[in-house]
Amino acid sequence: MVAGKNVCLRQLSRGDRNLEVRFNRFLGHDKVTAERIIESWSESTVAAVEGRHVLAIQDTSEIHFNTTPQRRRGLGEIGKGNNHGVLLHPLLAVDADNGICLGLLSGEVWTREGRRTVSHDSRELSDKESQRWTATALAAKPLLAKAARVTLLGDRESDIFALYASAAEQGYHVIARSMHDRKLADMAGLYAAIDAMVAMERRTIQLPPRAQRPARQA
Repeated sequence: MVAGKNVCLRQLSRGDRNLEVRFNRFLGHDKVTAERIIESWSESTVAAVEGRHVLAIQDTSEIHFNTTPQRRRGLGEIGKGNNHGVLLHPLLAVDADNGICLGLLSGEVWTREGRRTVSHDSRELSDKESQRWTATALAAKPLLAKAARVTLLGDRESDIFALYASAAEQGYHVIARSMHDRKLADMAGLYAAIDAMVAMERRTIQLPPRAQRPARQA
């Protein structure tokens, strides 16, 4: 029985290796590009969004690869520069009424090519990584044409005026976590206006522990 089990394990291992080799060959084909893979994400999503209020949720993930300087093959810095990998920024469609995931819409995959010497504030939006928030939403516009309503969701990085202006032109709504105390139409500050609002409801939630923060109630 032990010998038979070892034979099965070796066969399984060879099978997994065969699949790995086939997949690597697929990715290495000249016709397989990151752009075409991203384009294929949305092929089944277009029909799914029709007639729905769609939450278009975007965020950036860092894909870390354990590697050495001799084997990085174009991987760029991620995190605080002490790791290497690629960055992935997808746009995910979710039904606002029932929370069902409808599929991926668009996105970007890229690597960083060294440290920038020009400050962030001195560069045009097109020369900043933050351009992905507007570019990804614009790329999804034709795919969301039949949606009843679209609401873009993003974290603090998405609190940029260009995204709000672009969303208004497309007829989208935006929910973003605030990073800046912006001026409202009446020139009042955003944070002052929020502080003056009456709280409609309060809830206490339990936050799980994180790297250097214990579990707590908020």
